[in-house]
Amino acid sequence: FYGSPLTIGCTAVSAPIGYWTGTPTGGIPFRCQMNSNNIADMFLPSGQYPSATADPRLQYPFNKADFALPPATSLGIGNTPPTLFYGPGVFNVDLALAKDFHLGSEKRILELKVETFNTLNHFNPGNPNTTLNLNFATGANTNAAFGTITGTQGVDARRVILSARFRF
Repeated sequence: FYGSPLTIGCTAVSAPIGYWTGTPTGGIPFRCQMNSNNIADMFLPSGQYPSATADPRLQYPFNKADFALPPATSLGIGNTPPTLFYGPGVFNVDLALAKDFHLGSEKRILELKVETFNTLNHFNPGNPNTTLNLNFATGANTNAAFGTITGTQGVDARRVILSARFRF
């Protein structure tokens, strides 16, 4: 089990010339401004989700109203921490089972083996979309996928390998 460290990122849509949007070469990242200092306020109340049409099990209940563009004088550095929460972890079980059969003498051995990868065929959701596309003038979010999970991560579908080996 593990999850990637995530934070809420902002992009400024229709920003005026000179408004800082971070450096594209890995310098200072553009970060959102949180409207409250309470981490619990960044989530919607229980039972509410960002998208009314997507499956609730594939959404993080982020409260987009708790985030805004940083002030123009802040050089794009809002007060949102670089690691605000962690994404969903990965659950995977691999198993192997083998049995040796002695045929006649000690030197003749038949080995039967079964190996399974992702034995339980568990669904591992990817990270949620954590980018707010905020209109500079109105503050409205234009990213409909914000808070939704649209993919899977890291684990292939179940696989089974059967093998037999004869040693003599």
